Amino acid sequence: MDGDELVRDYLGRLEAASWPMPPDRRAELAGEVREHIETALAEAGRRDDVTVRNVLERLGRPEEIVATEADAEPALPPWSRGPGGPATSAAGWGALEVAAILLLTVGAILLPLIGPAIGLVLVWLSTRWTTREKTIATVIVVVIFVLPFLGLFALALRV
Repeated sequence: MDGDELVRDYLGRLEAASWPMPPDRRAELAGEVREHIETALAEAGRRDDVTVRNVLERLGRPEEIVATEADAEPALPPWSRGPGGPATSAAGWGALEVAAILLLTVGAILLPLIGPAIGLVLVWLSTRWTTREKTIATVIVVVIFVLPFLGLFALALRV
């Protein structure tokens, strides 16, 4: 492996080790470490394998950097964390989330139009869904509401 490959490998391991961190902090940490590596290599005046290995060895293992950065917080899988960071509850989904899913799915059949609308409100009230997931649910419900009207409109134009 040449020096650049060693640096890419190290940064890849740092990225993998930092998955529990919020995405913006993870990117910031990777940038800081990359900058530190580049500065150390510039000061050394070379980028050969031995110099790169020495710089990376002085930095320490990526897992150690992440543990220090996260104050040795235990790693939580992304699905157990709320949008703000740490897990809001170890139990998983609450009644609000279950009701939202049921209304978005089964509610569309049992309570057409009303079920998904109420389900969507519950999705936006939930603290466990990320903004991205809430937006995706909203787009799906809106598309499902609009498609029948577009079909009727197309039929009306043919007549």
